[in-house]
Amino acid sequence: MAILGPIVRNDLFFFVFIFGAAILLILREWQAASHAKAAAGSLNAAEKRLLKSQNRRQRRWMIAAATASLTVILVLTADFIYARANSAAPAAQAIDPVGSIVRVPVSQAQDGALHLFTVNAGSQSLRFMIIKKPNGWGVALDACRICGAEGYRQDGQNVVCRHCASAIFIPSIGDQGGCNPIGVPARLDGGDIVIDISGLAEKSKEIPR
Repeated sequence: MAILGPIVRNDLFFFVFIFGAAILLILREWQAASHAKAAAGSLNAAEKRLLKSQNRRQRRWMIAAATASLTVILVLTADFIYARANSAAPAAQAIDPVGSIVRVPVSQAQDGALHLFTVNAGSQSLRFMIIKKPNGWGVALDACRICGAEGYRQDGQNVVCRHCASAIFIPSIGDQGGCNPIGVPARLDGGDIVIDISGLAEKSKEIPR
């Protein structure tokens, strides 16, 4: 998934495909015109006029194909840039540890949206997520065991991997399997979600480098 997803969904793949197809079409027409020109020496005047007319049509076709391909590539380029801007890593709220733990008020994540946080553990900055699930809370690193630390974003009702674009079933966040984010042990304490920093640091070792 980490390799196949970006190939299938990356606009660059389509740039190469469309550009390559256009080049092949133009080369084919150019070769046909070259062959026709080489054979023109044995033609009579009427046949030469017909061949010249055909060559003009071929040139117009090549120009039209090149123009259409360029237009498509420009449109895809604009869409690619727009998609890249939209897929930039969401901002994460920096949070100060309380001793060896992190406390996040439940009220801060009650809306069902994806909430991202960072906390410093020594020289390491740990990025994690909290999201309300139908059956509790999803607490995980903003990373997975397949795509690494590329992270996630929210797209409507879905949480989406920013690397392979896999949609993550929200009730499964924190569980193992597929492109699910790496779950982190957490507990409720009064009105707070409590996470051990040592647990975050330990789970971060599972992120592929």
